[in-house]
Amino acid sequence: MKMSECNGQIKCDFYGCTHLAKYSFSTKGFLKRELNFCDDCMKEMFECFSKACIPKPVEAPFKRKTKKETK
Repeated sequence: MKMSECNGQIKCDFYGCTHLAKYSFSTKGFLKRELNFCDDCMKEMFECFSKACIPKPVEAPFKRKTKKETK
């Protein structure tokens, strides 16, 4: 998958949007054409994805030693 900026004047692919696309998303053969999004639609789509996909923290390559409790 590849995302790039649009070179020409292309309409946004979201239904009901009348803005010109700024970004082009290519799936390299999975879909027959590129998907084009304007700046506003891209921000809304990113907000929806960020709610669904929460990144996990990177695990350390070693285990931390815990202090033994003294009684």
